[in-house]
Order: sequence, then C-alpha cells, then structure tokens
Amino acid sequence: MSAAKCDVSFQIGYESTSPITEATVAYLDPQGPTHDIKQLLAVSNIIKLSEIQDDIQTPGIYKLEAKLVANETVTRREFSLTVDGCSSSSSCYVPKIYEINVLKDGQIVMNYWVDNTSDLATLEYQIARDLDFTDIIYSKVGFSDTAYTQFEYIDMKNGNIPNDTQLYIRIRKYCSSPSGISDWSNIVDFQSGEWKEPIAPYFFNVGCVPNRFDNPIDLQESICRTGGMWTRKVRLDTFIPQIGSFIYLSDGITLAVPGKLDELDDNTPVGFNENGIGWIRFPDYDPNVIYDVSPETARIKGISKYFC
Repeated sequence: MSAAKCDVSFQIGYESTSPITEATVAYLDPQGPTHDIKQLLAVSNIIKLSEIQDDIQTPGIYKLEAKLVANETVTRREFSLTVDGCSSSSSCYVPKIYEINVLKDGQIVMNYWVDNTSDLATLEYQIARDLDFTDIIYSKVGFSDTAYTQFEYIDMKNGNIPNDTQLYIRIRKYCSSPSGISDWSNIVDFQSGEWKEPIAPYFFNVGCVPNRFDNPIDLQESICRTGGMWTRKVRLDTFIPQIGSFIYLSDGITLAVPGKLDELDDNTPVGFNENGIGWIRFPDYDPNVIYDVSPETARIKGISKYFC
C-alpha cells in the first residue's frame, strides 16, 4: 500500500441536534476551489487532504475555511494546515470517485478519477449493501472503461444489482511498476433504480472493423468502402450515432461485445466474435466520420483520428 501524495488530514468536530445540510472546505491561501465534504463527513469526521484536493503535491502552509450549515445556522472556521509529508512518487496513488449517477433505465454510471495511467495495470471496484463492505454483492477487477475516460458503466446484466436499494461503492488501483495495490478510495453511497433491459430501436447500415487490426484504413479493403466486406447491420440505443451510443445486434437486446458476435462474422470468421468492434462508420449519416468503439462494452467512445 502506498501513501497519498500528501499524507495530511484534519478533523472537524461539531455538536448539533439538527442534521448537517451543507458542509464545505474552501482553500483561501493559496487560493483554490471549494469542496463539498458533506458525504465525507457522514462517513468520518477525519478529512484527508488528498480527498478534497488532488493536485496539492508540494510542502507548504495552506489556509482553509470550513463551513457547516444546520437548520439555517451557518458556522465558519478558518484554520491552517502544514503540509510536510509529501511523497515524491505518485505510484499506486489512491483513485477517487466523484459521483454515481443512476440513469432513467436504471443503468449505474461511476464518475471516477485516476491520477496517473502510465503505471496503471488495472482497477477494481466493489459494491456492497453496508458501509463496512462486509456484504459485498458485486466486485470487478478490470474496467469496461479500458481507455479510463472516467466513466464506468456498471455491468447491470452480470452484476445482479438489486433494485431500489441503498448501496455503497469504492475503487482501488493496481500498479504495474513498481507493482502494488493502492488503498481503497473514498466511499460513495447511492440508491439504485429499477433496471430495465434496454431494447435498441434504431437500425443502421454500417461499416465496422474488428479490434484485431492496427487501424480501419490500411487494410486490403477499407472501412470507407460502402457495401464492402465490412458492411453490417446493427442497432443503436440513440436516434443518431454519437459518443456514448451503445451498439446492439439485430435483435436490439444483445450488446455487440466479444463472444456474442457470430452474427457479424457472417459464417466467415474475421475476428469480430473474438475481438469485438474496434471502429464503426455510418455512411447514411456522415460517410466521412469513423468512430472509435470500446470493444468490451460496445460503446462509441469518440471520433477516430482516421476518417474517410
């Protein structure tokens, strides 16, 4: 386990018969952002500097202001922190969960942060029914978000996430060089919704290339050829192709992920079922644009540097 970059914490002590409705810490000198610490305060009254200000990496004196609001009573206190225990290495620094969003179809999306991906081997997250993580209902090593774009779509099909339940989530980082595992991140609680199996209603004729190639252009037959060997029919869950769209097979239910793509291999295996979709093009929508696809999730993750 590695320590945070600046191993500094402070304690907030308070007595109130009314619940805390607002809790923030603001950096006064040097001037910096204001951070919401209400959730952290609900877990523990010990607040780590690394939990609220990830980019403080140098020793010094930091002047802060804590603000608590309870029953319309506002209390402010200024205090100083002396930071002198900073590590020179960011290896296996603890990741952070910013927030959990539950979409209208029940899909759970984790917005997270990793300080350094150059030494990142993988990430792990756990979901539990209790704050102490003694009743863990789902865990996963290796994210669907392999590009680490800070948004992880929880696997609702295989996760067996209960509906309408108070849950808790945390993540940690596995480092490659030097090898090690970080401490667990901050814990975020959330209320699950009602998961509804999606049906993707929108048909598209597309060009798509499996993820086993270096790129979709420099092939014997390019993705840019409409009606060529890479032409397929798929469905999307959005009316138009866009970043964040999920790609489904013709039944509108099966995600176009490895192990499910015999339909795209079309009796002649070309690598879809084993490797997933790497790139996709929508000639009836914008014939010049090629999109990058996250093959493990069948989610369009961005506009490719390749184009037709």
